[in-house]
Order: sequence, then structure tokens, then C-alpha cells
Amino acid sequence: MFNYKRAMELQSILSRRVLESLADTPPLNVDSIKYVAGVDAAYSGGIMYGVAVLLDYRTKFVVRETVVSKKPAIPYIPGLLAFREAPAYISALKRLGVKPDIIFVDGHGLSHPRAFGIATHVGLVLDTPSIGVAKKRLYGEEIVKDNKIYIYAHNHVVGEIIVHKGKKLYVSIGYRIRLEDAVKITKQMLTPQYKLPLPTALADQRSKRIARKMKQK
Repeated sequence: MFNYKRAMELQSILSRRVLESLADTPPLNVDSIKYVAGVDAAYSGGIMYGVAVLLDYRTKFVVRETVVSKKPAIPYIPGLLAFREAPAYISALKRLGVKPDIIFVDGHGLSHPRAFGIATHVGLVLDTPSIGVAKKRLYGEEIVKDNKIYIYAHNHVVGEIIVHKGKKLYVSIGYRIRLEDAVKITKQMLTPQYKLPLPTALADQRSKRIARKMKQK
């Protein structure tokens, strides 16, 4: 049986390691980025379809995509989304056969009640820089500085709110990345066609298409 209390304790323990490493995180060498990946999931008949899409960072062309189907271990619980969806994302990312330089997750990173959102969870497990980009605020105080809106939580600036297509996007540090780099790369992946960055937008599109197809069977 899933131990919810233990899961929250684990998030708190692991998040301390991530928070303590923030000051030592080096600037990202953008020129070294070759591949970025995005993950998302859709549901049909009680089954979750987790999709990973790998893109060439410069051309934004899709290189590979994978799908993993799993029965979620737990229901949706705010703050514990990673224990529901991350196993499928991690499996799908591993099946790509190519390790991305950056992982985009449709969710939060350090802007989470225990500083361990799904973007941080996935990045830590795979030891890969990760970025959380969400459409809604989850946790943290909004502070304005130099005409920018930041998210402050756990004694750190952990995210920034940007606007795309007239809507707010909550960009947060996932794992092993500085906020300024996370925002810069997110903006590079925004397109007029989609509300979310291209990697997660395509993963969302693919997962919903698969879920619809399975529903019709």
C-alpha cells in the first residue's frame, strides 16, 4: 500500500539536497544543448499514457517520441503528482535511447509545498537538468523586481512568471539549472501555435491523441 506520509517525508528530505545545491549550480552553456525533451500524460479507461518527445534544440524538429502505458499507482493528490505520473515519464524518457540535455515537464519544480514538484523529481532521478512550466500557480509568494514577477519559496527565488499568448506561465527550477537559464530556454521553445513550450505541447498533443485512440477500441 502506498504510504502518503512517507512520500511527503521523502520529498522534504530530497528537496533539501536540491535547495542546498542551488548556489553551486553553474550557468548553462546554451551552445552545448543539442536535444530537449518534453513529457506529458493523458488517461483512458483507467490507464495513463505517458509520452516523451525529443526535439532538436536548434531546429525544433521532432527526433523521436515514445509512449509508456501504466495504471497509476495512486489517485491524483495535490503535491504528490510525481508519484502518480513520474514513473511513466521516466520510463518513456529512457526509451528514447538518447539522453536529452534538458527535460521540460508540464508541472512545477521547486515552486512546490515541499520544494519537490514533478519536474524536480524527474530531473533528480535521471540526473538531468529539468524545467517545470505550469499554467497555474501551486506554491510560493509572487514578488516584483525589475519589472519581472518572481516566485519566492523556501527562502529562494525558485520561479518566474512569464506571459505567452496573453496567458501566464509559471516557470520554475526543476533540477540542476539556474532560473535565468530555465526562463531563457523556455522562451526559446515558445511558439505562436501552442500555449506551452513546444516539447510539452507536443507531448500533451500526442498523449491525448493516443488516449482518444485507445478509447475508441
